Amino acid sequence: METNVGTMITAAVHWGAGEPAKLEELTLSAPGPEEVRIAVDACAICHSDLMFIDGGWATEFPVVFGHEIAGRVAETGSSVTDLTAGTSVVVSLIATCGQCHACQQGHDVACENPPASSSLTDANNRTVTKGLNTGGFAEQVVVHRSQVVAVPPEMPATSASLLGCGVLTGVGAARNTANIQPGETVAVVGCGGVGMGVIQGAQLAGASTIVAIDPQADKRSLALTMGATHTADPLNQDPAEAISQVTGGRLADHVLLATAAPAALNSALALLAPMGALTLVGMPADGVTLTIDPSALAGYNQRILGSKMGTARLNRDIPALVADYFAGRLKLDQLVSSTYPLEDLEQALDEVRSGSALRTVIVFNQPEA
Repeated sequence: METNVGTMITAAVHWGAGEPAKLEELTLSAPGPEEVRIAVDACAICHSDLMFIDGGWATEFPVVFGHEIAGRVAETGSSVTDLTAGTSVVVSLIATCGQCHACQQGHDVACENPPASSSLTDANNRTVTKGLNTGGFAEQVVVHRSQVVAVPPEMPATSASLLGCGVLTGVGAARNTANIQPGETVAVVGCGGVGMGVIQGAQLAGASTIVAIDPQADKRSLALTMGATHTADPLNQDPAEAISQVTGGRLADHVLLATAAPAALNSALALLAPMGALTLVGMPADGVTLTIDPSALAGYNQRILGSKMGTARLNRDIPALVADYFAGRLKLDQLVSSTYPLEDLEQALDEVRSGSALRTVIVFNQPEA
């Protein structure tokens, strides 16, 4: 079904870095031929949202952020024939043209011509940017078909939303980017929501030793329930020594950095064994740099890998994660720290800023108690 008129929605609009969001009535353009309108049921808050909101990364204002979305199809464009109204879906920021060299090679996250979806406008007909081409802190979104994957209707929306970015990124970093092999030793630095995904991805890949490194005791304890075999407190012990103690003197075959903390970035290579790989999962603020000794890197035959969105392909990875979830191999429900309605977005953002939350989720369309 396709219409020629837009839809009025309530959305949280940020007008400048560091400014609180304002709830506004916006017009959401009708879906184009290759687009889908989604009624949002849940949108998890990602640290990437905070990097933009707090000025760590540049963006165009005004803007609606939010990009970890679960919801239901409300309307489809004329060329979309494989989704119908009411279908439960996950929405991701990964949009693909399907035609460029990267897409032809299966490198969806590197698409050279990602399609931009229809626009938002305010009451004065000013364009409002959709953060990361999604704009999920809103009642509804319109996105390109390539950003949408159907999921079983019985899957809780709060858990499904984590597959839009956080868990997709974490598990994908372990399985796709790092390509962890059975029996390898893995160190995961940073045990927030993405880090917990990395830990689970390492376990799913068959790692024999998984050391979770985080200064917060509660996150280290939870990491053990997610698949970590050991933990280390970087404030009170040398993580390299902690790793070598459990491996008989070796360091890690893989170090996956799931935090944006500059101090962790510059100490990560010290945890890596010869022939090992450092995978950068967390993305720090603009301008943060990593200092390396190229002779040592070459001499130890080590690698540094960037991991955007876990090198994911949505139509491959999200169904696999859903299967892992229903088989009990992937924990999602336990990662949802709390839920908030859209009108309490600022409180929810502060909770994420505090570092105490794994995944805080904004929920919509909740039934009356």
